[in-house]
Amino acid sequence: MEKLSFEEANLKLETLVSELEEGKLNLEDSMKRYAEAFELLDYCYKQLNECKGQIMDINARLEAMNNGGAV
Repeated sequence: MEKLSFEEANLKLETLVSELEEGKLNLEDSMKRYAEAFELLDYCYKQLNECKGQIMDINARLEAMNNGGAV
């Protein structure tokens, strides 16, 4: 998959979901879009989990600072 920002990937995912929900695609095109949507969803989840880890790390460092500990 090409390198996308979270926002770009999310927008592509929304577009694919809309196309699938319309129900106007043939089976082969539906399967292709479904597979692409799955890859984008996985990518977005990974990005969110990475950000969550960074936020948790920052919060732990802030808590340590507030408790008089070293960073």
